[in-house]
Amino acid sequence: MKQNNGEGKSFFDKLRSRIDHYREVGAERRARLSSGERSLFNLWGENNEVNVPTAPPVPGVARGTLSASDFDQLEKRLGYVIKYRVYFLQALTHRSYLQFVNDPSMQSNERLEFLGDAVLDLVIGEYLYREFQSLPEGDLTKLRSRLVSGVALAKHATELGLDQFMLLSTSAQNALIRGSMTLLADAYEAIIAAIYLDGGMDAARDFIYRHIITHTRRDELMLSDTNYKSMLLEYVQSQKMGVPRYVTVSEDGPNHARVFNVEVMVGGIVHGAGNGHSKKEAEQMAAQMALQEMGIGIKAE
Repeated sequence: MKQNNGEGKSFFDKLRSRIDHYREVGAERRARLSSGERSLFNLWGENNEVNVPTAPPVPGVARGTLSASDFDQLEKRLGYVIKYRVYFLQALTHRSYLQFVNDPSMQSNERLEFLGDAVLDLVIGEYLYREFQSLPEGDLTKLRSRLVSGVALAKHATELGLDQFMLLSTSAQNALIRGSMTLLADAYEAIIAAIYLDGGMDAARDFIYRHIITHTRRDELMLSDTNYKSMLLEYVQSQKMGVPRYVTVSEDGPNHARVFNVEVMVGGIVHGAGNGHSKKEAEQMAAQMALQEMGIGIKAE
């Protein structure tokens, strides 16, 4: 019995020793992860009292670190509560910034851009598939291209003010000031990936619906690829008839469903009229009618 008790005690001692060992290993691992995360956050400004420096911390970069107040503002712009800042720091970091900041823990937003592009295509494709059930694949592809084009994404990024948070070299910042849309579009896709990794697919889908889909009018999305206004302008100028002038004749209906009535005048004469739920749509319709009246072979759709 004593031998068995001794063997039993030895077994539990070994078990307790092994458990203590795993606890120590786990504690060390958590400490390493916590230390690495703190060092990364300290670089960008984790403390609420840290303000963005008036001068860049190193030569060659366009701005200083992101502070906690910056993240507060970013959350408000995105309409999303951030859990892990690391994703969003990477999403806002352009590769040009890494040339001047010596920190191996930092990564550019290129990989997140790749992932965000895939998430965006899936959500937009899912929306179009359900919303336009009678359209063939080719037309759905065209609609998706309009929604996820670089121009469209850059516009959404500008509306959010992402340029205020982006970490760039001074040369990349100058390109952004000169109107480079690629930098903004890439950052926007990277932000979508950050939200996806941070909050899951539902969070990413919610962001895309709020900031892209609901901001795009269905009627404008369905407008023909033909730009009748451009065609009319080219034609009247070739005939030395002057420049078309579009006049909004009336606006009817409630605020959420306005109908615009527009006339187009060439040489002081009304040549066409159109209506639509936006001035852009109404002007296109008016230009189409004017082209028909002038007999240049445009058919009504």
